[in-house]
Amino acid sequence: GEKAIEGIVSAREADGPFSSLADFCRRLDLQLVNRRVVESLIKAGALDSLGQPRAALFAGLDAAFEAGQRDQRERAEGQASMFDLMGAGGPAAAADSADPAVPEWELDERLSYEKEVLGFYLSGHPLRRVWDRAMRLGAMASGGLVNVEDGARVLLCGLVSGLREINTKSGNRMGFVTLEDVEGSVEVTVFPETFRQSAAHLRSGAPVLVRGKVEGGTGTRKLLAEEIRPFPAEGTSSAARPRRCLIRVPPGRDGTADLEALRAILSAHPGPVGLDLSLDVEATEVVIRSRTLGVTPSRELVATVEALLGADSVRFEE
Repeated sequence: GEKAIEGIVSAREADGPFSSLADFCRRLDLQLVNRRVVESLIKAGALDSLGQPRAALFAGLDAAFEAGQRDQRERAEGQASMFDLMGAGGPAAAADSADPAVPEWELDERLSYEKEVLGFYLSGHPLRRVWDRAMRLGAMASGGLVNVEDGARVLLCGLVSGLREINTKSGNRMGFVTLEDVEGSVEVTVFPETFRQSAAHLRSGAPVLVRGKVEGGTGTRKLLAEEIRPFPAEGTSSAARPRRCLIRVPPGRDGTADLEALRAILSAHPGPVGLDLSLDVEATEVVIRSRTLGVTPSRELVATVEALLGADSVRFEE
């Protein structure tokens, strides 16, 4: 709470930066800054400045906290030790030399702890390691759904951050999923048959690919799931690879110079995915299917085209 934060700030302003976890526990009022608070600070990365891995700080917390409590009890009882008189810090300081050699948490574990105590990922995102591959498979980011028309079929890659299961009137299970990716989250409705096939994937905690139909009003989008599968392991093929790439050319950007620039970009990313161009002709959308150009989906391709034509101008479709 606020009092714990005020206590930490006051101790740092009075005697300078904390030198170790033991020093931190010794100098604070451990009635205000209790063990749970210190544990949360470690998980959030707030004590990274102490120069030790979070896992080592976490493993050494019990010893440092107990030594700090003991030191504070002795000082309250007027039992200043020889260590205190010499400025050596007493038993809590001695605990520094006993820090266990613990390997640092893996990235996913570290991020999980950040999400647990902060409500969001701080030092990265667990999907970043697969996001380039997700883009190559044709996945789009959830932030682009607001620009997708109702009824369009899209592919998303994400983590299940929320799952609510219910029984239908016929007694079958279905689910309402919160799917989170690097740009935000989207609500996904999973009807009984799809839920039966994918329930284990939704509960696994691992990244999933969700293909479905977009629905919702202006500014909000939901997905009706048609297929949910685990994200494919490195080096494996996936039936989720898109067949078409749709590029929307906005009004005013269909001049010769822009189209030549677009052709140069597409020619630099050749591949097996067919290409469609959507243009506005007299207020009517006209889709032109290329017979000669194909592309390989990638983050670089999307970023380069969007730099030319604007955000969400690229979509991959099955």
